[in-house]
Amino acid sequence: MKDLKLKVMYNNVISQAISESGRFLFAGNRFGDIFVQDLQDFEKTDAPRSKLRIFPQSGQTEINSLCCHRDFLIVGAIGVIYGLSWNEEKRDLSTVRKWEVKIPLDVDAVEVPDVNFLWLRAETDTLYAGCGNNIIYQINLENGSIVRDYCGHTDYIHGVTGSDKGRLFSASEDGCVLFWSEQQKEAIGRIEPAQNAQLMRPEYGKWIGAIATNEDWLICGGGPKFSIWHLGTMECMRDFAFPGKVHVCDFVEENLFVAGEHSHAQFYAMNGDIQANIPLEHTAAYSVVWQLEPIKFMSIAGYSNKLHILNDFRFLDTKVELYGNTE
Repeated sequence: MKDLKLKVMYNNVISQAISESGRFLFAGNRFGDIFVQDLQDFEKTDAPRSKLRIFPQSGQTEINSLCCHRDFLIVGAIGVIYGLSWNEEKRDLSTVRKWEVKIPLDVDAVEVPDVNFLWLRAETDTLYAGCGNNIIYQINLENGSIVRDYCGHTDYIHGVTGSDKGRLFSASEDGCVLFWSEQQKEAIGRIEPAQNAQLMRPEYGKWIGAIATNEDWLICGGGPKFSIWHLGTMECMRDFAFPGKVHVCDFVEENLFVAGEHSHAQFYAMNGDIQANIPLEHTAAYSVVWQLEPIKFMSIAGYSNKLHILNDFRFLDTKVELYGNTE
């Protein structure tokens, strides 16, 4: 009972993923527990919601990052990436690792690096892992081999994303966003938001905590203000009024989503106008996942025992208790 009370008080959910069917949500925390929520429950307005399922991971595992591919939940932990079979019909997550890829250790390394962020290019079965040793690894999921690494950052990686044009983008504690091509070894471009007087916030530092991209634009933030950049010119188009440190951002339909160390998550139009202001109980928001089909919803997670659920991306619809609401 004492352990449960401590977990409720200090729960920190830093990663989430949605099953390929779009019907289940996975959430992982620093205690090494993975929660599974049936999203069809959010469509039942007059029926009691089924309880979450919880799948504790062995050892001292921290669930730093998650993604789903086919019938696997892929977990990024400390020094390792592994796959767990997911049986959707039985709502069951395997307790045995079906495969794992260990992050290479430098001979001079003092610590085993965290796998901070996973980004999947599903059409090529390629996984990209941003790690605590300042390196991004490109992994072939067909055979589990590390195809190449991307070296250029001087501090640990916070975020990785890509585009349909084969480009890759990474954000780091070093304050840089680097642009990569899979055909070239070195970074092909970089921006440093803290060098922009319009964006710099010295009291928060230069680190970049989150990035997202579409075909023409890139958004990012961290210590510097939340901002949008044109990929063609690599110039900042504008900054936004979000006052806190930024840990998550994304393009959501026609709007831009941002959250972090602030009492609200916010949606902005491209012109800077705020479209929605969502109250949060989190001390900090560290993860967001969303989809339009088959069930429209968004889940915002962070330093809290609750997931905040939005069904229309305009208002907070419900909160899901984690510990204390499991089978």
